Formats: sequence, C-alpha cells, structure tokens
Amino acid sequence: MKYFWIFILSILFNGLLVNKGLAQSDTLRLYQAYPSFSNSEKAEWTSFENNWNYFDYSAIQKKLKVSKLNCRNCESLYADVYVQIDSLGKFSVIHFLRGKKCGVWCEEELFINLFENSLKRHQLNSLKNKEFIVRFGHILKC
Repeated sequence: MKYFWIFILSILFNGLLVNKGLAQSDTLRLYQAYPSFSNSEKAEWTSFENNWNYFDYSAIQKKLKVSKLNCRNCESLYADVYVQIDSLGKFSVIHFLRGKKCGVWCEEELFINLFENSLKRHQLNSLKNKEFIVRFGHILKC
C-alpha cells in the first residue's frame, strides 16, 4: 500500500512540473520593479505613465489600426523597452526588446518606431540617471 501512495504522489508531482513548464511567460522579470525610486520619482513616473497611456498610447493604437483592446479581437498591444534617462531627464537610450500586437510577436519597423519616438519627446524632472526595463501598453487577461 505504501508503494501505491508513493506512485500516486509522484504522478501528481510530475503533473505539476509539466503544467508549470507550459505556463505562458511573456512578462519580463524586471518589469516595473523600481525599488531604487524615491517617492517623488515614483510619483513622477506614475504621472508620466498615466499621461503617456492617455495621449501617446491612444495615438499609437490609431496608427496601428487597433480601435479597442478586447478579448474577442485584440487582447494585447505593448512593447517592452529598456530605457536610460540621462542627467537632464531625457530618454537617452531607448532599446526595443519585444512587443505584441493582438497576441502576435511584432517587430515591424513602424511598431518599434512609434513606441520609441513617443518616448523621445518627453522630459522628466525628478527622474534622472536611471536605467530600467518597462512595459508600455496593455495586455488583457482573457
């Protein structure tokens, strides 16, 4: 009887390992983890993200002909970007890592340029001499 329970537990354990390997992992581990930001830097970044989502992201959606994100047609439009902010508060380095448009990995020149060019126009006041990886855009949990 003891061997029967060991056998059952090993099957269950192996099943858990297989399911863990099949899970979707399209988020970066460093995504929006900013432990080194002061309170004013966090507040400025949150404000910047909110404004960017409202103005720039809406414009990017229109240019890429994505009218609305929903689970039926298009559940994702985002770009993971490595950014460096210089001593003046400008985005000095913007490096596209990966992104998705409607659930499909996208590396089109237009897609990348829209995200990068939207960031180049902005300047931050408190947030200076920082580098991190950030996700611009949205993914719905469908």
